[in-house]
Amino acid sequence: MEDEFTDYLEARNRDLQYSQYADPCSAQLGLVLRAQRAGDLVLSRPVMVAEAWADRCWDTTEGCIPRQEWKTFEW
Repeated sequence: MEDEFTDYLEARNRDLQYSQYADPCSAQLGLVLRAQRAGDLVLSRPVMVAEAWADRCWDTTEGCIPRQEWKTFEW
């Protein structure tokens, strides 16, 4: 999923950022692709944020996404 996301952003001249947990993010789209463990599986789970939260949506310490979101599916 990360490769497709990266290709999509590059084709549209959008910036790609990574969170401190290595989740790919686009502040311009307000989208973070989170990895979520489900037993032995790793699933992709998109987190979409409003424009007001999009700035620094990749920042797990100073961004607007609640800390609980980052801690819930920690490795």
